[in-house]
Amino acid sequence: MVLIVILLVLAFAAILCAVEVPKLLRARSYKELLAFSLLLALGVGLSILKSLKVEIGNPSDLFAWIYSPLEGVMESLLKKG
Repeated sequence: MVLIVILLVLAFAAILCAVEVPKLLRARSYKELLAFSLLLALGVGLSILKSLKVEIGNPSDLFAWIYSPLEGVMESLLKKG
């Protein structure tokens, strides 16, 4: 079943490429083509990982980890005011 899902994801990505890439090339929209390619590759990769039941972290956990050192500073500034 997993193989079928992966093949469907790849087939969908191939159809999207077949429709969108020629339009972008005719319009000479190389930056848009790069963005399209990167986002499509990211989406296909995440979809395949999800179908393989790989644990994918929540992006908000990354932001919480980045801003956690500032929590104490902000708390102390707000208490003084």
